[in-house]
Amino acid sequence: MWGLVIAALILFLLGFAVHRLGWHFLISGYNTMKREDKARVDIKAVARLLGFMCYGIASIFLVIAAIDMSGLDIPLEPFFLLIVLLVVVTLWRSQKYDGNIFDERGKLRPGGKKRLIPLVLVLTLILGFVGGLLFWFNQPTEVTFTDSALVIEGSYSETILYDDIETVTLTYRPSLDRRTNGAAVGSRLAGHFRTTGGEDVLVFLDRDIEAAVRIDWSGKPIYVNVESNEATEALYEEVRLK
Repeated sequence: MWGLVIAALILFLLGFAVHRLGWHFLISGYNTMKREDKARVDIKAVARLLGFMCYGIASIFLVIAAIDMSGLDIPLEPFFLLIVLLVVVTLWRSQKYDGNIFDERGKLRPGGKKRLIPLVLVLTLILGFVGGLLFWFNQPTEVTFTDSALVIEGSYSETILYDDIETVTLTYRPSLDRRTNGAAVGSRLAGHFRTTGGEDVLVFLDRDIEAAVRIDWSGKPIYVNVESNEATEALYEEVRLK
């Protein structure tokens, strides 16, 4: 949480330095341009745009920190998606003020498309990476059994040796207070959470499924369920027999 607050403060300062103090050397790519190329950039407009982006991201960080501090059960993923959208829109919008790419009428100059290719590639990578992460986090939990261990696969994978298992219980989804290092995408929860009772647990849960298997072992207690209540009950029986 405090890391987000510190990051927000740094972003506010960077935004102020670029937007108000005219520290344009902080703008990537601008300070390495040739003098004649710099002359064709509306740097004040670019600085204003980047400053507002920094203020916006910093504000979102503070909102996320406040949610975490208050313990409210509010999904954080939309806020991070908003940050990505803000960055993408700002980077794309800032090209409008580059006179090396667009002329005074807003038309592409000869060779302007080539200058836009690196930006398009970067934006495509950002969107593809974020989309891939969301897709990965939203995948169903997979549980496999080897000769010596139970393996839970996914964004927060875990391998549990049978010899380390103390008790296995068929129960209900725990009441969670907050996540300490986890992800919540759609109905799926994965990672490290704290229950309303103050217990730190590792969860692999679908919130649409009521049943859950609790595994107490040498590590942090684990809650896991699979695609249905019936399948979760079958998983419990299989783990119990190990």
